[in-house]
Amino acid sequence: MKTKILLVDDEADLEDLFRQRFRRAIQQGTYEFVFARDGRQALEVLEEQPDIDLVLTDSNMPGMDGLTLLDRLSQAEASVPTVMLTAYSDMTTIRTAMNRGAFDFLTKPIDFEDLEATIEKSRRYVQQLRENQETKAIDAMKTRFFTNITHELRIPLSLIMGPVDKLLETDEVPEPLQQPLMTVRRNARQILQLLNQLMAINQLETRQVELVEQVGDLAGFVGQVVDLFRPSTDLKNLSLVYETDLTAENYRFDAGKWETILFHLLTNAIRFTPSGAITVSLHQTPTGVRLAVRDTGIGISAHKLPHVFDRFYQGDNQRIRANDTTGISLALVRELTLRLGGTIRVESRIGDDGGESGTVFTLELPLQFAKGEEMVASAPTPSVEVDLPLPAADSSGKASANGTEQPPLIVVVEDNPELREFMVAELATTYRVRSAVDGYEGWVLAKEELPAIIVTDLMMPRLDGHGLIERLKSDPATDHIAIMLLSASAGEDHRLRALALGANDYLTKPFHLGELRLRLRNLLRHQQRLQEHYRQQLAQPDSTTPLLSVGDQFLRKIYTLIDQHLDDPTLSVEWLADELAMSRKALYLKVHNLTNLSPVELIRQYRLRKAIDLLRLGHSAAETAYLVGFESPSYFTKVFREFYKQTPSAYRKG
Repeated sequence: MKTKILLVDDEADLEDLFRQRFRRAIQQGTYEFVFARDGRQALEVLEEQPDIDLVLTDSNMPGMDGLTLLDRLSQAEASVPTVMLTAYSDMTTIRTAMNRGAFDFLTKPIDFEDLEATIEKSRRYVQQLRENQETKAIDAMKTRFFTNITHELRIPLSLIMGPVDKLLETDEVPEPLQQPLMTVRRNARQILQLLNQLMAINQLETRQVELVEQVGDLAGFVGQVVDLFRPSTDLKNLSLVYETDLTAENYRFDAGKWETILFHLLTNAIRFTPSGAITVSLHQTPTGVRLAVRDTGIGISAHKLPHVFDRFYQGDNQRIRANDTTGISLALVRELTLRLGGTIRVESRIGDDGGESGTVFTLELPLQFAKGEEMVASAPTPSVEVDLPLPAADSSGKASANGTEQPPLIVVVEDNPELREFMVAELATTYRVRSAVDGYEGWVLAKEELPAIIVTDLMMPRLDGHGLIERLKSDPATDHIAIMLLSASAGEDHRLRALALGANDYLTKPFHLGELRLRLRNLLRHQQRLQEHYRQQLAQPDSTTPLLSVGDQFLRKIYTLIDQHLDDPTLSVEWLADELAMSRKALYLKVHNLTNLSPVELIRQYRLRKAIDLLRLGHSAAETAYLVGFESPSYFTKVFREFYKQTPSAYRKG
């Protein structure tokens, strides 16, 4: 990359000296020099050639000197770095040059090694400066895009909400359609709220938001906002406490911004607190008030705390707060707090060590008393609308209608309650379905039930989708479970990481329900083909010995254990479960999912398949019976004939 340098000096021989000294660098295209005799000529060159990277200027020149040139450049807000060359190394000249914006200074006679180091330093500075300018330009373009797309989306959203509201206000809508219409309205309002957040945070960042102060009872206003959330906390059996030591005196405050801050902090606290209490406190300080929102939720990990207010931050593909799917709400709270002239901090802990978990957001906000004619008696009325969280539905799944062969079990892991219950309701018409609210709960449920398929979200609290896949695939008890990952992110890196960890399929939200059903059917068909393959290895006399050909590591371990105790007639399912460090239920579910056989049937069929190999080696039917663990040759003959449709002796002769 070429560095273009303007040398400003009235000494004619200095131009020849620079050309000679940097001849090779000029020939190689590393440096390009442009020359001017005084500051006025330098300004003309800079106007004609805005791609100058560095100015080297003498301090003492006829016409416009170097210090005056520096002053003119600073007035023009020119971003090109300027290095002062001076034969006067007194501190007054140097201080004046630096105060006027000089990037550096060098004394004459010039030390060219020092000059080259200075040029390299300025080159890095210019490169970083240009990268910052490009970043600012990209950010400005993104801001314009967000603003424009936000305005555009509000129109079709209004055309969705209007007709839905009208339908719900009539008495002619059939009852089966009322709940889906309410779901449409609730989610349309959530989209509108997200659009409003995008607009608000863009306006705050561009300083287009003015303070709108009202006079009223601040303590009463905060109490009204808190009361709006009581139905939500009651539904989740949470305790909601409001504490304040403010008197009934009136204050001047921006009610709209206070309301927005409280709305997002309380929404986060409620959705992220499964049990316990949420406390809102408002206390007076020497400079204003301290507002704190404390919850007993699952907490935020220490390495994510410094980033919780970063816009769009979702560290490690896992949400900072379970509901904050975009990372906007806390960024908006911070921007509003700063606009009010306050500060915000967060403290949190995760109760992994047996201690209490929880998070507290603390805001220090300035506040002014209202005086004289400004005094009023009532508090402003909050305008925020709070949607109630959905109550947990029964997701235990349905048994088959005929009571015999049950349909496959599918576990849905999704932290959004509305989407989770929608998926459970739709899939339960075909499958048995269980659900979990996050990756950790899904992991526990998978260990207990060993489902055929797990459909999991990517971004969840406690344990995200990637972490869930990693745990499932690293545990021999669960590594056979097919996994479909659902994600609102269409990024290729998320998909590739999920597939690398062992996910069987990947679907991007919003998804088509019919496509989800087809993908589930395909996964189940693949499992059924594997089951049939493993059964055929046992059922076909001419197939390869199962222990040598089975691809599944778990089955290979079972076959090895049976093989090592093949002649032991007391070999049991309990012994096998102990050897595999599994419960009998887990062993049954695992074996059934892999082969569609019970462990007892698997042991018996493996003994019979090994009997084929022994008969081929010339052993008699009686010898083979004892070698494969049957106590009676007659019983062995009976079982062999039922399974292979011929007696051991007939097979040996054939």
